[in-house]
Order: sequence, then C-alpha cells, then structure tokens
Amino acid sequence: MKTRKTTRRLLALVVAAILACTTIALSGCTSCSSSQASSDEATTKEDTSKKKTEKKKEKDEKEAQKEYTVPNVVSLTQTDAEKAILASGLRMGKVAQEASETVPRGSVISQTPEPLTSAKADSAVDLVVSSGKPVAKNVKVPDLKGKTQAEAEKLLQEQKLVGVAATPQESSEVAPGQVFKQSIAAGTTVKEGARVEFTVALAPSTVKVPNVVGMTTEEAQAAITVVGLGFDYTTTYNDRVPSGKVVSQSVAADTSVKAGTTVSVVVSLGQKPEEKVSVPDVLTYSWHDAEATLESAGLAARYTGDPAGNVVAQDVDPGTMVEPNTLITVTLQKSVVMVTVPDLVGMSPTSAEGLLSDLNLVLDLDGGIHGTIVSQSPEAGTQVEERTTVTATVDSSDFGWHDASSASKAAKGAGLSDFSVQKSVTIGDKTYKKPTFAYVTGVAQAFYEGAADGVVIRKADSDHASKLTDMNRDAFAAQWNVNFKGQTINCYGDAEGAVTVATWNVGNDWYAVTYQGFGGENVSMSEDDAASIAFGVQ
Repeated sequence: MKTRKTTRRLLALVVAAILACTTIALSGCTSCSSSQASSDEATTKEDTSKKKTEKKKEKDEKEAQKEYTVPNVVSLTQTDAEKAILASGLRMGKVAQEASETVPRGSVISQTPEPLTSAKADSAVDLVVSSGKPVAKNVKVPDLKGKTQAEAEKLLQEQKLVGVAATPQESSEVAPGQVFKQSIAAGTTVKEGARVEFTVALAPSTVKVPNVVGMTTEEAQAAITVVGLGFDYTTTYNDRVPSGKVVSQSVAADTSVKAGTTVSVVVSLGQKPEEKVSVPDVLTYSWHDAEATLESAGLAARYTGDPAGNVVAQDVDPGTMVEPNTLITVTLQKSVVMVTVPDLVGMSPTSAEGLLSDLNLVLDLDGGIHGTIVSQSPEAGTQVEERTTVTATVDSSDFGWHDASSASKAAKGAGLSDFSVQKSVTIGDKTYKKPTFAYVTGVAQAFYEGAADGVVIRKADSDHASKLTDMNRDAFAAQWNVNFKGQTINCYGDAEGAVTVATWNVGNDWYAVTYQGFGGENVSMSEDDAASIAFGVQ
C-alpha cells in the first residue's frame, strides 16, 4: 500500500515535472515564435520602403528623360511668356533687354531654344525682351562720291544710315560703277536710320551722227532723232541748195557723240530775192567805222570833209529802205571835245601826268620831275579842249636825300610804314653787301656799293613814284617783264647797257632797283638778274 502510494507520488511528481517541462517548453517556443514574427515583419517593411524609393527614383529618371515642346512666346509680354513656359513643363532662364524698332516695350523679341523645338524637363528658356525703340543719335552723312555701291552701302551702314541705290544713270563725272550723286550732301548732320539715296554712274552711251545733208527738214529730223540725238535747225539763203534741203550740219557724219547730243542743221531758203535794205545810222562814227557799217549793210559809202573827223551828217536818213549797193555820202567834221582841268596842286609830277593823260591833256613842268606841284595854269575847273597843255610849277625844295642809320629809320623819315632790305643782293655772278640808307619825302633808299658799280633799291608810295629813279625810264631802249612770285617786274635799260632799272608795285607801294655802272662798264641786268633781286625789298 505504502509502495503504491509511493509509486503514485513518484508518478505524480514525474507528471508534474513533465507538465512543468512542457509548460516551459511551450513558453519558450512561443517566445521564439514571437521574436521570429517580429523579425519577419521588420524585414517586410524595409523591403517595401526600398521598393518605393526605387520606384520613385525610376519615375524621376523617366520624368527627367521626358522631352517637352518649347512654346512660341515671341511677341508675347514677358509675363505671358513666363506663364506659357512654366505651363509647358520648362522653367524660365535669363532675361536680357534690347532696343527694338518694331517690338513694343516689354514684349519678347527672341527666345532660346527656338520655338516648337524639343527640350528636356526643367530646361531653361532664355528671353530677349524689348526695351522700346532705340534713341536715334546724330550722325554725319559720309561722302559717297567715287565709291562703288558696296562701299557706299558699307559707309552708310557704319553710320547706321539706310542706303537706297537709285536707278543708275549715265554720267561722265566719275568712272562707271561709282557714285556720282547722293540725296543728302556729305557732312550733313542727320538722325540714325535716315535714308540716303545715291546714284551710280553708267558709262555715257555714244551714237554715230547720220549724214543728213541734202535731206528735207523732216527727213533730217527723223534720221537724227531715231538714233537718240536732239534736233535743231536754222535757215539761210543759198544759191546752190534747193529750198527746204539741208545745207550743212553742226556735227560731221559718222562722228560718235553722247546720246542726247543736239545736232543743228542749216536748211536752205533757196536763192536770196532782190530786196531793199535799211540805211544804218552812222552819225558820230569815225570814217573807218561808218564805211564798215554801211558796207556790211550791203551799201556803198563815200565821205566829204575832214577824214580825221566824225560823221555829222549823212545824205540818206537812217532807216530809209534803199536798193542794195546804194551810195551813201557822209559828211565828216572834227569835233571839239571840252574837258575840265583837274586840280594838280599838291600832287607829284608823275601822278599829275597820269591824271592829265587820262583826260587827253598834256603836262608841261616848270621845275624838275621831283617835288610837289604848287601852282598850275589853266586853273583847276577851267574848260579846255582836248590835248591842251597844262603848265605846272614844281617845288623841289623838299627833295634832298638824308642819311639814315637803318632801313626802319629811312622808312620813318620817308613817311613810309616799313622798309627793309636784304643784307646782300646778287646780280648775275656779283654780290653786293653792306647797304647804307637814306630818305627823302616819300622815298626810302638802300645803296649797295661795289668796286666799280653799284645797286640802289628804293621804295615809295604811289604819290612819290616819280622819285624812284634818277632817270626817265621811258627813254631807255630795252624793256622786258619778269614774273616772280606772282608779281610783274618791268625792266628797262639803255642801248649800251650802262644803266638798268627794274620797277614793280604791290598795292599802293612802288619799288625800284637801279643797277648802274661807273667808268663806262657794261652792267645791264638780264631777266635772271632781275628775278634774283625781285624781292630784295621786304
């Protein structure tokens, strides 16, 4: 019994132990299973997230590779252009400003990329937006004459001007193909963008002149105009060519002339009929002029009276119609011309002589040729006949040379504003140095002295020109002119060449060079010699 009880107790303990072990085992298995499940769940979530990331990346890559059509935003406002670009799946790029003559301010002038091309997603579209019309600057029109069309257009383009080539025209001003005319003169200031029209030259076309001699007026006109020439005609009487036919032409047949040249022809009126002629008026004419006038009118002429006189009457009144070759007799008579004697007092003899000569009066001097006229006869204002002699009394008391230490003092003493000469002058192969100076009223003098001959240079105003030389130059036999630096120099010399005088004037100043020999030596100046001292006076 006790053994049974012990056995039961041991069995109970064993069962209890087995149950305990089973519970523990079951508990451990449950814990392991729970841990495994948790681990599996985490792995699943990680795989799901990774797949989502990979799918998004793949989607983004596909989206990045997708291409969009670039919209056309040219001429849209900048705001509208931006909206259109963003709506197309692209983005705005750089925006630049540029002036435009045609696109309004704030509108798109151009875009990059070009409209309707393909671009990847998120590509930038750059815009050029109008800032309005450009402010035109002032520029000068270039000179296009002599330039080719290409050169002219380039010059105008450089100045931002619009060149317009007109229809080429014939011109001989420049070579063919070059500009000879422009609508706006060179150097004119205009605004940029102004139109400048220019014309290029064509070579003048030439045509041959036809032979129209012997044709009628109508035939000649037709023959000349058909080749592109102008026509004109005059008429004349001709004993050999029938009336209405061409006698001659201004340009010989077969001559090449420029198109448009006028060819004049002379058309015959036939034989000149006998007719009366009008007597010309020859009153006051000299016999020579009266005879020539009457004969040119187809009349004969003769005279009575003094042949040195003028016509005071004609036997047929002027305007009378008479037969050709009618004899016209004219009466000649010397006329008396009265002139008023001028006031000579205070003048130099040379000036007085010139004034009287212009009035056809003669001067007679009472005194030397140097000095001032103090009285005259007849008196000033007297009416006398032409060629009357006027006697003038000359006071030469003021004519006396005074030494001066310099050219400037000689000029001052003479009453001149200036007088300077070279330190030396050369005539031919001789040079003269060391001038000495002197003066007299209105005249300054420089004297160069050599071993056997000498040179005198003088300057005066026009009123004292007669004092320039010691001798009357009109009495010298030789005379020639030298043109030196635009001034005409009159040279005079006597037959033996012992004295030579060169005179010239500039404005109101007169100059003279006297080249004189001593002891009879021949020292006359040649033309080259005169030129060598022409501007010895400064």
